[in-house]
Amino acid sequence: MVELEYKSDFLEVSYDSENSWIISKWTSSTQHLTVDQYRPEILALAKVFRDHHPFVGSLSLTQDFNFIVDPELQDWVTQQFNDYLPPKSAMVVAAEFISQLSIEQTVQNMETALKYFDNEPEAREWLLGKETKVSKS
Repeated sequence: MVELEYKSDFLEVSYDSENSWIISKWTSSTQHLTVDQYRPEILALAKVFRDHHPFVGSLSLTQDFNFIVDPELQDWVTQQFNDYLPPKSAMVVAAEFISQLSIEQTVQNMETALKYFDNEPEAREWLLGKETKVSKS
């Protein structure tokens, strides 16, 4: 039986007691999400993880997730789930992300300095050692 545990404009979280799964579904409204709105969403999700710990798996439906989580916020999110992660987690993402991810996973296994960019000029400047601003990565 699947029971809704939390719902907002950005996120729905349910618990599937038959399979012992937590199901989270992010909505397309995340394109309007701010950091101050994102943090309570993560806290609500983490609460469901704590309430049902231990559980078998997590199903994250993120294909409509449109919020960019900066590295500092990523670290904060990770801290919220410490000690409450299930043995298995599945994440459903947009199809175009799968091809990008396969490239990233391939390159992660190589021994090289790797940095991601959202534009070619910055990538070229970095390769040439001509960065114009300090990067956090």
